[in-house]
Amino acid sequence: MACVLQIGAGGVGGVVAHKMAMNRESFTRIILASRTLSKCQAIADSIREKGLGEIEIDSVDADSVESVVALIEKYRPKLVVNVALPYQDLSIMEACLRTKTHYLDTANYEHPDSAHFEYKEQWAYDTRYKQAGIFALLGSGFDPGVTNVFCAYAQKHYFDEIYSIDILDCNAGDHGYAFATNFNPEINLREVSSKARYWVKDGHSACTAISAESAKIAQSLTSSKLNRDFLDNPQTSSTILECQDSSNMESQKAGSNTESNSLVSQADLALNPDLKQDTIYRKFEREEKHFTLDSNTQGLKVESYFNGQWRDIAPLALMKEWDYPEVGVKNSYLLYHEELESLIRNIKGLRKIRFFMTFGESYLTHMKCLENIGFLRIDEVAHKGGKIVPIEVLKTLLPDPASLASRTKGQTHIGCYMKGVKDGKERTIYIYNICDHEACYKEVNAQGVSYTTGVPAMIGAKLICEDKWGLNAPKGHSACTAISAESAKIAQSLTSSKLNRDFLDNPQTSSTILECQDSSNM
Repeated sequence: MACVLQIGAGGVGGVVAHKMAMNRESFTRIILASRTLSKCQAIADSIREKGLGEIEIDSVDADSVESVVALIEKYRPKLVVNVALPYQDLSIMEACLRTKTHYLDTANYEHPDSAHFEYKEQWAYDTRYKQAGIFALLGSGFDPGVTNVFCAYAQKHYFDEIYSIDILDCNAGDHGYAFATNFNPEINLREVSSKARYWVKDGHSACTAISAESAKIAQSLTSSKLNRDFLDNPQTSSTILECQDSSNMESQKAGSNTESNSLVSQADLALNPDLKQDTIYRKFEREEKHFTLDSNTQGLKVESYFNGQWRDIAPLALMKEWDYPEVGVKNSYLLYHEELESLIRNIKGLRKIRFFMTFGESYLTHMKCLENIGFLRIDEVAHKGGKIVPIEVLKTLLPDPASLASRTKGQTHIGCYMKGVKDGKERTIYIYNICDHEACYKEVNAQGVSYTTGVPAMIGAKLICEDKWGLNAPKGHSACTAISAESAKIAQSLTSSKLNRDFLDNPQTSSTILECQDSSNM
């Protein structure tokens, strides 16, 4: 159906290429390009060995607009799938604009010289892309990507208004190393060591919108549970939990030591009273055991944005101990993540949104040590008559994330916890996805973190190539429903209570909806 050019041959790139090769009815010609041709060759060899046919490979300097333009003009693809580094988003977008080629990526642009990322530079292309008659799909990974779909689906089917969203990202896998990152070390460490931030609507008081004592997730299912017979493979599952009143639960279960952390001001608690008491969470702590990175405690600010405020806090200063269904209890730390920026603009009634990610003690201890000795620096330093960037040296020394796949066991768990109202009644929904590392490796030679990013990228590309998403999409077509049916599997068909099963060749990204009742006696 379409010729697709993929730029990027890392862990995610390997997943995207394999999954496109599994869908030849949509991707009739696949070209994989990277600066390092040997990485492309290794992926092409794996695809051939799995009986998925041939793909073409080429080299490109993705930092150079001219190099990318020349590559696009050589193959004339319908779509460029960018799974290279976030630093290269703008050069690839510019090349697509010059050649009038559709564009897709999984992460927003990141400034090479500062640990800072935002959509502003990419959104600025909107008018020019429309004038050129081309479409850009930004953030088509899992988070961002599927988390946006979870929120959009919940808004469409479960809420009249969503007041608050917490996005929770847990990797419960074990690769056996004392310290390694599951995706590009430079990007990962810059993200984690940067200032955290969350968004609240001006004048918002969570207690006036939803009781701070919201319900604890119940463990039993009810009759509104969706049919789960599509879970042919147990590698993954996704769930929507609905919770009701649990106001009789003891307040100490939400954590009683919030006053002990001076890094979070009383103003934060005033804006977010459920930081102090939120019984949907097993426990909420603010102790110094999760330390702070001293270099980033300065310059914390409040910044106006879209009728609300970004509120900065120090890195890793805010931690929840969340009991992840099907995974277990994990420490989850507040970070800034790019999907917050777009969800703020598109979720009706939103008053607060945050993002949390899990980290183990070993990871945090090693990262603190590396920060203390300067290895997280992103500026150049003098070394033996030359210049080096410490974090780039560290990236060279650490294991290649792609090499972790064969030794990683356990699961990933990513979900969206949402509070709002439906038909005048308060409602709490938790949608989450489970992915198994070993099952992912068996299928595409990748671990679950790469898999959960790469599969949604392929699906976004598939929908664009089939003209189901973009400027030529049928009038009234719902991209959210299409993605749900093809990937997250949370969508019900419009005419029956059964799931749309058109895309069961991707069982690793299945989802289910569960309803939970009163948990006040738990």
